[in-house]
Amino acid sequence: MNVLITGGTGNIGSRLVIPLVRRGDRVVVFDIRSQPTLASPEFCDVEVVVGDLGDRDAVLELVRSRKIDSIFHFGAVLSGSAEENPYEAWRANIDGTLNVLDASRFSGAQRVMFSSTVATYGEYAPDNLNEDSPQWPISLYGVTKVTAERLGVYYHRKFGLDFRAIRLPIILTSHAAAGAASAYAAAVFEQGVLQGAFEFWVNPTTRAPMLYIDDAVQSFLALHDAPSANLRRRVYNVHGMSPSAAELEHAVRARIPNANISYRPDPAICALIEGWPHQIDDSEARRDWNWKPSWDLNKTADEIIGLLKDELKGK
Repeated sequence: MNVLITGGTGNIGSRLVIPLVRRGDRVVVFDIRSQPTLASPEFCDVEVVVGDLGDRDAVLELVRSRKIDSIFHFGAVLSGSAEENPYEAWRANIDGTLNVLDASRFSGAQRVMFSSTVATYGEYAPDNLNEDSPQWPISLYGVTKVTAERLGVYYHRKFGLDFRAIRLPIILTSHAAAGAASAYAAAVFEQGVLQGAFEFWVNPTTRAPMLYIDDAVQSFLALHDAPSANLRRRVYNVHGMSPSAAELEHAVRARIPNANISYRPDPAICALIEGWPHQIDDSEARRDWNWKPSWDLNKTADEIIGLLKDELKGK
């Protein structure tokens, strides 16, 4: 298949390249920067196009000229950056998504995979929420993501576009995503190893749903490859674990006893994160496409800290 990954040099996109290339897909990456977050040998086998999702002509021409079959649409301005640059966020997250959907529709691309977020639910989200829980986002990032979801479902119903989306929780990885309010969850590992210290901007009791990045990649592959007849909806939840900041701290200290970890909560970020549910009902994904996470907190902490220590040795 000819596959396009928007935001393809980012955390999830650069990792998704690996299994796609290994299974023989021809991969094109489209992003505002050319250097991947994860520089794998497989990334050397992809075409990297630097560009702006808001540039409609560029997006349409790219999908048409490369004869793209499937698009993994990960390109977006993240939560913290969206609050600082609302017009840029709207251009990338809304105009960009519309451009991707139109490019798929006009070129005949078979499928669009969209990366959404639990931030679409907002502060009134019930615990153990499901896909049909009310969505009242309180961040601009959440607003743009729920709007993009609705656009995708509209294009599915109006034009028959095979739009599929996953609402991700916080993603745990060895390098925190810049500009995300939820980046504390990964940053405590990164800075704990690389700097020996970290200051949380949330409370010790702040608890939120999370997923290790390898599970996130596998969820998109599984949903992408699922037979259409098995899918009873267009948008699915996935869930991995729900540690508090204090439990993240404990996971780091258990492996780096001398790490200096402290707290200086930001009230605005606390209100945002603590409005999210602690538990997510992902039974629909488990039923329709056999979703099941493989990583718990201890396994994730071992993996991330091991990777970061290997980085230090290589410097």
